[in-house]
Amino acid sequence: MLQYDMEFDPAADTPVTSPQHAEVDSSPTSYAADDEVYVFDDEGVVLAVNVALKTGRPLLLFGPPGSGKSSLAPNVARILGWDYHSHVVTARTEPEDLLWRFDALRRLNDAQARQLHDDIWHYYTKGPLWRAFEQSGGQRSVVLIDEIDKADPDLPNSLLGPLGSLSFALPWNLDEDQEAQDAVVSVCQERAPLVVVTTNDERELPKPFLRRCIVVELDAPDKEHLLKVAASHLGDRYDPDLAGLVADYLIGVRGSLHDVAGGPSTAEYLDALKASQQLGVTPGTSEWKALEKVTLRKRRDGAETAP
Repeated sequence: MLQYDMEFDPAADTPVTSPQHAEVDSSPTSYAADDEVYVFDDEGVVLAVNVALKTGRPLLLFGPPGSGKSSLAPNVARILGWDYHSHVVTARTEPEDLLWRFDALRRLNDAQARQLHDDIWHYYTKGPLWRAFEQSGGQRSVVLIDEIDKADPDLPNSLLGPLGSLSFALPWNLDEDQEAQDAVVSVCQERAPLVVVTTNDERELPKPFLRRCIVVELDAPDKEHLLKVAASHLGDRYDPDLAGLVADYLIGVRGSLHDVAGGPSTAEYLDALKASQQLGVTPGTSEWKALEKVTLRKRRDGAETAP
């Protein structure tokens, strides 16, 4: 086991599904949510989180679908007791969206209705980085910027300034006697947020951005990891035999594909396991084949290797 001074220690986390620590809902559909459970069974991931916290650098996560990229950030926030903000990047995401968004349509409508606000800030919405830097209530934050590779390369490059200086200029003049460039939102290094960035590696990220990140590559979950995830999500409803059988089927589907990264994810494994448990469908039966098709295989049959 790696020995170092941890700021983030998942071993200190109290499992939310443990009957000893929390009241468990006896209803058959009560399971832990994704942001309540993350299996930190890779010491390298825990170390990377701590390095990111100590250096103030963003934590960049690579890995196939289902490797836990998106669920790591909310669970780190939960364990640390910090606020959590997120933004899912799309092809339409602009660099400013992570800082603020200006509602031009609302302002136009107000102007046409002669209800225009004198304060321009009324038409701005704070983005995740603004909220994290502002630290309402004095609470530090974890910020998830999900699937950054979906955006134009200008977006990651645009983050270098705010994340490097832990500050950015506001887009308007707060005071008539104050220059707009002097109106700045900033946070000190000791109170900096943890910024977690994920990518599916569909587009190469700019090298200057990579150099300023702590980089971790997550592997596709193996059977042991899947069982730990199932136990954490299902709590006292966890059936190791059933969980193991469903995991074997998932790994079998994954092995039949040309691209392992395109195989069933951990979320799909949990869907199949919960459905099998709730519906009383036994793996290996004709009913299971139908269930497997809609939860694990879906439209992946075309990617199977030839016999």
